Amino acid sequence: MALDQATVIAGDRPILDQLTLEVGEGQMVAIIGPNGSGKSTLLRALLGLVALDSGSVQIEGRPLTDLTARQRAASMAWLPQDSLPAERLRVEDVVASARFRFSESRQDGIEAAHRALEDAGAASLVDRWINELSGGERQRIELASMLAQESKCWLLDEPANHLDPVWRARTLKFLSKRLEQGNTVLVVLHDVHLLGHIDAVETRVVGLREGKIAWQGRLGDGDLGEGLKRVHGIPFERAVAGDREYWIPGEEPVE
Repeated sequence: MALDQATVIAGDRPILDQLTLEVGEGQMVAIIGPNGSGKSTLLRALLGLVALDSGSVQIEGRPLTDLTARQRAASMAWLPQDSLPAERLRVEDVVASARFRFSESRQDGIEAAHRALEDAGAASLVDRWINELSGGERQRIELASMLAQESKCWLLDEPANHLDPVWRARTLKFLSKRLEQGNTVLVVLHDVHLLGHIDAVETRVVGLREGKIAWQGRLGDGDLGEGLKRVHGIPFERAVAGDREYWIPGEEPVE
């Protein structure tokens, strides 16, 4: 999938400013940047949920505008930053509905939903009502729905939202494992230190600032700290815990 010279303007300000980004099959890409840098808009542009003022989007070598809803669902699954208000629906039905692109019986859809809930660590919630779940529980149901959708590429906007520290780490490790299953993963992360939970050494990091790519590289690059400074405008300090490294914002002068 690729954005080519993509520009999105809100008011008199570009949210994306002639941004070009190509993501290869089977890659893990972490999108980082300060508030208002265009991270969520980038995902929404790839999904066709926001119109480009100029530029183009291609999915698997085809213009996004040429794809039907079912073809888009086969290519891309999306986890938004904020969930829509939940109606009173059973969890198994919510997850099964993610399989709308398949021509299958209700029983087959429910069985697939149960498998997805098991794989997402949410099997215990199968008989619950979605509107009675906590934010963290609903997040796990949404991940199960992405599994049930069986899309090639996952686009996730702040997937650690509403999660406690244990499930936050589990979720990011879970995304790393999706690569082993052949998925492509684009994940927006607001907290830079969460990069330390991603196991994929070859993870690409793309840092946005004011709608443009300010820096990009790999998690293992020696200049990651300098890249984070370029993206956020302040120094970052490297911390090590076990065999993982984390990047923490340094001191910022108070004016």
